[in-house]
Amino acid sequence: MRRTLTGVVVILLFAAVAVAQQDTTIRKSSASGKIEPMSGKHLYTSYCALCHGPEAKGGGPFSPQLKAWPPDLTQLAKKNNGVFPAMRLAELIDGEFDKAAHGSREMPVWGPVFRSMAQGRKDSAQLRINNLVKYLESLQQK
Repeated sequence: MRRTLTGVVVILLFAAVAVAQQDTTIRKSSASGKIEPMSGKHLYTSYCALCHGPEAKGGGPFSPQLKAWPPDLTQLAKKNNGVFPAMRLAELIDGEFDKAAHGSREMPVWGPVFRSMAQGRKDSAQLRINNLVKYLESLQQK
């Protein structure tokens, strides 16, 4: 029970920080080499690595607090007959079509967080999700 409460508190903290961030562009600044906050890599590091680990192989620092070990995200295509499940992954991240997820899964529903960051602009929130999915696709092992 205590681990679950700790998990909920950490997730709520993440959501609060995410809401506080302002919407930014998706461009990568080539002159400075900085990664913009809407890049897939930045989004992964900010929202996913805590559970899925820095290399997306599972085993992030928060993993021991979860009921189920986070999956290795570099194996998604391999486990799906060589086809990366981009649409299903986008739906899972967004959570819009998975309403039962609000109380029954450990992975946070990021769609509402991304929409609030974009001040309700659904296109900007979807862009974040698409960038995150494309980044995860780039990590797939053959």
